[in-house]
Amino acid sequence: MAKRKAILSRPRPGSAWTAWVTPALMVLLCSGHLLRAAASVPSSSASSNAILVSLEYQEAERAVVNWGVPVTTQTTPFKKEPTAAPGRTFRGVFNFTGASNSIPFLWQPKAGKLYLDLNRSQDLTGDPFKAAVTDTTGLLNQQTFTNVHLLLYTASGKCPVLADILLYDYGSEPMCSFAVRSFWQGKLTLQGRDWQAGLVQYIPNGSGSFDNSRLLLRPWERRNQPFNTADGLLATVPFSRKLFLDGRAWQLECLTRSQDGEPSPALQFTEQSVPLGELKITGQFVQRLILSGGPYLVILDEPAAGAQVPAGSYDQPDVALEQNGAAAFSVSSPSQTGRRISVNARTPVVLNVGGPLTNFVTVSREGRDLDLDYTLVGTGGESYKMATNGSPKPPAFAVYKDDKKIGSGEFEYG
Repeated sequence: MAKRKAILSRPRPGSAWTAWVTPALMVLLCSGHLLRAAASVPSSSASSNAILVSLEYQEAERAVVNWGVPVTTQTTPFKKEPTAAPGRTFRGVFNFTGASNSIPFLWQPKAGKLYLDLNRSQDLTGDPFKAAVTDTTGLLNQQTFTNVHLLLYTASGKCPVLADILLYDYGSEPMCSFAVRSFWQGKLTLQGRDWQAGLVQYIPNGSGSFDNSRLLLRPWERRNQPFNTADGLLATVPFSRKLFLDGRAWQLECLTRSQDGEPSPALQFTEQSVPLGELKITGQFVQRLILSGGPYLVILDEPAAGAQVPAGSYDQPDVALEQNGAAAFSVSSPSQTGRRISVNARTPVVLNVGGPLTNFVTVSREGRDLDLDYTLVGTGGESYKMATNGSPKPPAFAVYKDDKKIGSGEFEYG
């Protein structure tokens, strides 16, 4: 459950107060405006025709996925190294799958320089990457090196990657993450509607397979909107060979061949015939709903109140809401863990999810303190978190004694 907390000192006996909770991000997902509903979902029909979508390498301005990259440090100098710089020097290897993909590095934090041996020759005297951002707040020394182009070797050829490299100095061993800004995309057309279809890779496993990727699927008109696999808005889903999209069931295959020494991936959609059941969605403003853990990975975009999905048992849904430019996404709740949704071809199943959203604050006492827990709740009691671009602005609260304001603050996420 997504909760935000604040603690207030309790007043002495005899005094009274009122706490007013004011979300700094107003929840615009309220009744009064409806999203455009999708047309009624037809039953799927068998077809032997396969749709092939060739994918092209694409770069983005923002990170689309974050890789935690293991680091092995060493004290032995490389064969060729740059001139020593003041302060500490870290040298070692960024470990990707397979020795051929390991990238030797030398980091001089005080100079704000990162040297990479991209051709794996043990020569680190080339031009360094210079830190675009340095954060030395607290005990953490963090530097970001932007626009790093890499080639990772796979069985299908050299796989290009664009990333920003984030290095962290905790005082002993450095840590590293790659904010990857590249992916693969193509145009998929189903029943006259265009979709952006693509793959967002996790760290390549060396086999040349894209099966460990995230599947990017969203309406073509949204293709220029920034996304990240962890933003909660469900532009990407886990890769699944059994997919239900646009009211039809598909067998999905990722085909990879080598072209000019580089991978050339494609997605093949083959329509399947499956029994369907009706899902009645009671809430509003549902932009996307994902059902997983069943016979198919189900993607419903702006679903109608009655949506057709393959019969079977599913996990609790992931939901993204949108209204008037505001967006929210569901977060897991202990009360929903282990609960399943069973859809059959005979009886409609009611699914209570969506807006309007309600702000809830629970107040509890701990000694002389009051503990305020904030939760954003949907129609079925499920929890949501507001989506933000950039740094989140948390809900705020104010405390009054009679008509006098005696305190205020913001909730912390946790």
